[in-house]
Amino acid sequence: MIPTGRLWLTLSLLSIPTIVAGFIEGVWPLVVLVDLTVVLLGLADFVGARRTALQVWRELPSRLQVGVENRVVLHVVNPGSRGVRVALKDDAPDEFSVNREVSTLAVSGKSRARLHYLAHPDKRGRFEFGDLNVRVLGPLGLTWHERRVPAAVAVSVFPDMRGASRLLLSDAALDFVNLGLRQLRRDGRGSEFARLRDYAQGDSVRDVDWKATARRSRPVTRVMESERSQTVLIGVDAGRSMAARVEGLTKLDHAVNAALFLAFVAVKNGDRVGLVVFADGVKSYLAPGAGRLQYRKIVDALYTAKTNLTYVDYLALFKELNVRLLKRSLLCVFTDFIDEDQAATMVDPLRRLAKRHVPLCLSVKDAALARLLQTPPPDAEIAYQHAVASELLLEREAMKRKVAQDGVTVVDVEANELGLAAVNKYLEIKARGVL
Repeated sequence: MIPTGRLWLTLSLLSIPTIVAGFIEGVWPLVVLVDLTVVLLGLADFVGARRTALQVWRELPSRLQVGVENRVVLHVVNPGSRGVRVALKDDAPDEFSVNREVSTLAVSGKSRARLHYLAHPDKRGRFEFGDLNVRVLGPLGLTWHERRVPAAVAVSVFPDMRGASRLLLSDAALDFVNLGLRQLRRDGRGSEFARLRDYAQGDSVRDVDWKATARRSRPVTRVMESERSQTVLIGVDAGRSMAARVEGLTKLDHAVNAALFLAFVAVKNGDRVGLVVFADGVKSYLAPGAGRLQYRKIVDALYTAKTNLTYVDYLALFKELNVRLLKRSLLCVFTDFIDEDQAATMVDPLRRLAKRHVPLCLSVKDAALARLLQTPPPDAEIAYQHAVASELLLEREAMKRKVAQDGVTVVDVEANELGLAAVNKYLEIKARGVL
């Protein structure tokens, strides 16, 4: 039994006649009677709250995603004829941030109600929701009856796949443009024949199909598209530098989300996509394959990817890829340039790989360092931080210039732009026909 504010106020007011009874004879029996009445009313109210039958359950999204506000719905059914007031608290995992701890609602007799809250997980993996904590207010509003509703359930938090989900629902080229993407097929460029269409102003004369033009008695253009069934290998750095947090998520989580977006577009475009997760060695490798089953395998592999607080052995990675990748491939590596000594070890192996493959390095900018330098330092300590941040950014830019040589492409963008930047660079490379 949990007393409400109304009961505590009533008990506080009863102290007044108790004090008066000390000065006036014959009042004590009346005071005791009033006190007993209040106690009995509180007990009766508690019994009424305890006997109130309710059905309470939780409804979770079919797929929880990291870094996303997932909507969790709590349902309450009141089969009785009396309306009740209910307070609910869900036992969400400690790794989840929620926008409300306790929710209160009124449920009329023989009706149902529901409420929702937003759960924001900041890690991928397996977690567990506990039971539901329910408080029912008594008919007189004097006490709460607290009960636990068994509702423990294990849930999986997957990478953020909203970009891929939106693409799945997109059919028209305009939809891709609205998403910030270039078209998957580039008319008039590429090496594979797609279709014939009527000549339009701006078409190159070289693309005119003269035989079809003669048959139809009007200009006809031959439309080409980028070659399909090419190989794309996505590499995800899971070393210590990827454990740094940017915009609420680790750099690894941002890389995983972008890698899934890129894999979805590449699979949708008919290419064979593979995956390698690496740190001080290759942690997992998925040979390139095509189709939705391959994308499902990539999702499962990235779901379990964890940061390793070790250095990154790029030389060991590229040695293994040199053996495994026999066909010319687009190698998309999500990594970081914050550790100059570590990043320097990737320069020579990447240059050697560029002779057979098309390397693309993608990283997340350190926006916090850039923001720090935007304001003048108010004191000596902040000035020292400015100096350190400036030096780190200069080293990062120098390392990017070293990597971006001899056919290696480097993309360094804000965290929320990484997925789109990766996909657009992939489409650009496909359109140039360098694979």
